[in-house]
Amino acid sequence: MMGKYSLLLAAVTLTLLLANSAGKTVVFFPPPLTSYFIYHTNIAGALARMGHDVYLCVPHYLISKNLVKDKDVKILEYGEQLGDITGKAMKNTNMMEKFWAGDSLHPASTMFMASAEFGRVTVEILSDKVLVEKIRRLKPDLLVVDSIPFNMNMIVLPYLLDVPYALVGTLHDVVLSKVPYSPATPTMLVKSHKDRMSFFNRVQHFFWYVAQINFDLYYDSSCVSKFAPHKPYRSINELAANAEVFIIELDHILDYPRPTLPNTKLIGGSSPSLAKPLTGELLKFVNESKNGIIVMTFGGTVVNLPPHFTSKMASAFKQLDLRVVWRVNMTSPDPKQILTSTWIPQNDLLGHEKTKLFVSHCGKNGQYEALYHGVPILCMPIFGDQYYNAERVADKELGLYADMRTASTEQLAAMLKEIIYQKKYTENMKRASSLYRELYKDPKQEAAYWLDHVMKYGGDYMRSAGQQMPWYQLYVLDVIAFLLTVLLAALFIIYFIIKQSLKCCGFQQKKVKAKNE
Repeated sequence: MMGKYSLLLAAVTLTLLLANSAGKTVVFFPPPLTSYFIYHTNIAGALARMGHDVYLCVPHYLISKNLVKDKDVKILEYGEQLGDITGKAMKNTNMMEKFWAGDSLHPASTMFMASAEFGRVTVEILSDKVLVEKIRRLKPDLLVVDSIPFNMNMIVLPYLLDVPYALVGTLHDVVLSKVPYSPATPTMLVKSHKDRMSFFNRVQHFFWYVAQINFDLYYDSSCVSKFAPHKPYRSINELAANAEVFIIELDHILDYPRPTLPNTKLIGGSSPSLAKPLTGELLKFVNESKNGIIVMTFGGTVVNLPPHFTSKMASAFKQLDLRVVWRVNMTSPDPKQILTSTWIPQNDLLGHEKTKLFVSHCGKNGQYEALYHGVPILCMPIFGDQYYNAERVADKELGLYADMRTASTEQLAAMLKEIIYQKKYTENMKRASSLYRELYKDPKQEAAYWLDHVMKYGGDYMRSAGQQMPWYQLYVLDVIAFLLTVLLAALFIIYFIIKQSLKCCGFQQKKVKAKNE
C-alpha cells in the first residue's frame, strides 16, 4: 500500500516539475529600428533555445531585411500602414541635415526629437487593435519592452494586457529604475562625459536630474489613461519601477562604474560573437592586404554621405599603406585600396586578424563588437548616445574622437596613423577585450537566464522598497523638511523667549529708574 502511495507521490511531483519547467510564452517588442532589433533578436534566440515559445514583433518595413536569423523565434508582423519608420524619422527630424549644417546634436536634444517622432508611432501601434488582440490571444507570460526613453510609452501595452514585463535596453536610466543616485555621476544626457565632472557640469546635471524626476521629458503618461482607461492610472515612471527586471546592455569596462539595484543586470553588449569566415570578393580583398585593413561604417542608417566628406576621408586613407572596407553608398575612388558597399559583415570583419582600426559613428552595437574583438576606434559621432560613447573611448584611451565636419584631411590622416602605429590604443583595447570576455562570457545567454528566472520566481524579491516610493521619500526630503521645520520652530521659540526676557528686563529697569526718581 505504501508503495502505491510512493509511486503516486512521485508521479504528482514529476508532473508538477514538468509543468513548472514547461516553456513559457514570451513576446519581445523592440523599437522599430534596425540597431535595436539586433540585440533583441539575439536575446530572443537565446531564450527560445531554453525551450520557451518566443515571439518578436517586427514592423512590416523590416521584414524584408531578414533580421530574425533564429528559426526558433516566431515573427509577429505589424504596421504595414506605418511605412519606412526609420526613413520617415530621419526626414521629419532632419537630423542629418542639422548635423551637416553644424548643429550640435546633443544626446538630450536628439532624445527630444526622437521622443516626439516615435511618440506618434507608439500611438499608432497601441491603436492597432488587431495587433493588440493577437498578443492578447497568445496569453504571454512575459512581455519584453525596450527601455530607451523614446520607446517607454510602449510599457502601456503589458499594463493594458495585465502581463508581467521586463525592460531591456542600452541606457541605464537611473530615474526609471529609481536608483538612489548622485547627479555628480556622469550620464549620456549631460555634455560632460568624463568620469569626473566640473562644478558647473554638476550644477547643470543637478537641474537636469530634478527635471527628469518631476516631469515626463521623453514620454507621455497620458497614454496610460488613453489606452488603458479601465486600469488605475500610473505614470510611465511608476510602471517602469514595477518591471520584473532591468537588463542593461552596458558594463563597467567600456562605461564608467555606476550604482545599481539588485533587479538591474548589466550584461555588456549582446551583438558581438565569434567572427565567421569571410567569403567571395571580400575575402580576396582582405587576404591581398599586406599590412592590414581598416573597417569603416556609420551603421545601416547613415550610408549616404556628402561628397566633400567622402573625398576628404578617401584622401586621408591614401596616406596609409592599409586597405579599407567602407560601408557607404558610393563608387570607390580607388578599388585597389578602398572597397565600398552598402552592406558589410561588420562583426566578422572586426574579428578578422588583419583588422587594425575601426572608423565608426560609435553606435552601441559597433562599439561592443570592437571591444569584443580588441580593435581600437576612431570615433566620429553624429547624434544620440554616440557622443557619450565616443568621449568614453577617448577618455579611456581606446581610440580617438574626431568631428568629421571640421577635421581636415591632414588631421584625419594623423589620427588614423596615431591609432594604428602608436601601440597604446591597440594594447589598451586588447586588455579591455580580455577583461570583457572574462567577465561577460555570453551576454545574450545572461539576459535569457534572467528573463527565464523572473518567469519562474518573479522579480519582487529583487525590488527595492525605494522603487515603490515617490522621489521625495526616496531622497528623504520629507524627513529633511520635517527636521528643518522643527529647527525653525525651535529657533523661533528661543527667539521669542529671549525677546520677552529682554522686554521684561527693560520694563523692570524702567520701574527701578522711576522709583529712584
